[in-house]
Amino acid sequence: MIYLMFPAYNEAENLPELLSSLQKWAQQHDEQCHLIAVDDGSTDGTAEVLKAFKGLPMTIVRHQPNQGVMRAFQSGFRAWSEFPEETRDLFVTLEADNTSALTILDTMIDRARNGYDLVLASCYAPGGEIVGTNLLRTILSFGANLILRCTPGMPSVHTFSSFYRVYRGPFLNRVIAAYGNRFIEEEGFVCVVEMLLKFGIMKARIAEIPLRLDGSKRKGASKMNVTRTIRGYLRLFMHSVSGRVARPQVVPDTPRPIAVEKEAPVEQ
Repeated sequence: MIYLMFPAYNEAENLPELLSSLQKWAQQHDEQCHLIAVDDGSTDGTAEVLKAFKGLPMTIVRHQPNQGVMRAFQSGFRAWSEFPEETRDLFVTLEADNTSALTILDTMIDRARNGYDLVLASCYAPGGEIVGTNLLRTILSFGANLILRCTPGMPSVHTFSSFYRVYRGPFLNRVIAAYGNRFIEEEGFVCVVEMLLKFGIMKARIAEIPLRLDGSKRKGASKMNVTRTIRGYLRLFMHSVSGRVARPQVVPDTPRPIAVEKEAPVEQ
């Protein structure tokens, strides 16, 4: 089973296309899929759009009021962990705003099924690109990536903060068990970088698939506050330097060097 989780905060405009696209993808690839939607205190009709969708089985987690990205991800991972373990083969996290191109999802799934613990959609990997985004935001994002590359313990990857990832279920179970309630501690969008750092500490095998990130697919403004997020990256950097990042409570049973695979680009 593939579980696909997305946090949604006021995404009523974007969700119909996303849900339709996910249903079409599952049908085309003959995959059993279950959606996990975390409605993080939306006030725009997001809840109604989710409840009306019947194309795929879906678990809806409702926050009221808005609690932020960290708690949305905590809720999404918790919901996934409550399904029978024998069904939890793969866990996919993606954006609710249609910027997570499904054209590369089958390649990401294939890498996870062939032994990679974590597969990242990477707009900065060779063959990836960013379009439909203003220059200032692109420059700030590039600068943030430079900070993260220097963070002690961080895997040597090209893209750190993307929501769009595929987690191999057995390894994800092991990481969650190792960190317990300290698996996700950083507030805001920084939490996805924190998770990547902790996967690196657990010696995850990581693959990157180039992504063409098209901001024009998004209806409405991005929810990320860039300045606040960069401050959060600096805080995570300092936590890593000072040893304040949580360490796993159990040692991985088969320690391995971090492996990062590069993949040829996939056109949309």
